[in-house]
Amino acid sequence: MKATTPPGIWSGTYQGWPTPPGGQVFQRAWWRDNRFDASDRRLIASCIGRWQSWDTALKDKESSDYAACVIGELWPDYRLVARHVYRARLPFPDLPEQMEALAKQFNRDEKLRGIIIEDKVSGTSAYQTLMAQAAPGIRKLLIAFMPTGDKVQRAEQAAVWCKNGSVLLPAPSAGAPWLVDFEDELFTFPAAANDDQVDAFSQLIIYIENLLAEGFHARHEFA
Repeated sequence: MKATTPPGIWSGTYQGWPTPPGGQVFQRAWWRDNRFDASDRRLIASCIGRWQSWDTALKDKESSDYAACVIGELWPDYRLVARHVYRARLPFPDLPEQMEALAKQFNRDEKLRGIIIEDKVSGTSAYQTLMAQAAPGIRKLLIAFMPTGDKVQRAEQAAVWCKNGSVLLPAPSAGAPWLVDFEDELFTFPAAANDDQVDAFSQLIIYIENLLAEGFHARHEFA
């Protein structure tokens, strides 16, 4: 049935939430051309700064949300690219350890500029634990961040930069195995079953939107 049902009709009729084919807050059409090759090592090497943005799960029960981390890299023209997305259901004692491990993995070139953690509930606890236990090089990168507005308002704020071409996603490939699950959530939000990846994505964009604004205005001034 699903294979022959038009997009949007399936999710609305058979899964219980209405989803426009192009997306809701985030529109699929915005990334028709705004893609990059995740396997191109030259593009990866051109990164001038990297951030990790964490949305942490409240509980470790099987039915709870995932903990999610969106890793974004800034290019020399101040566009942001989604380099990697990690998510897992983790008991809290394992969460700070995984956060530190992921930070070390993506800071081998010393371009990691910040680890952004929403300063609420388990995020606050994770931040405090890392400040107490993590290696000094990781502690100096920790950022307790309190965005304003609810999830949808933050997503709408972030969506502005996606619409104007300041945020790129990878083209589908083996180099980005996380992309399918990420886009399923992104283009269904706020009706998706989970929103952890979108929350982390929106938080990242909002945190560096001053840099995105500089790049956007520079690109259009000299276009």
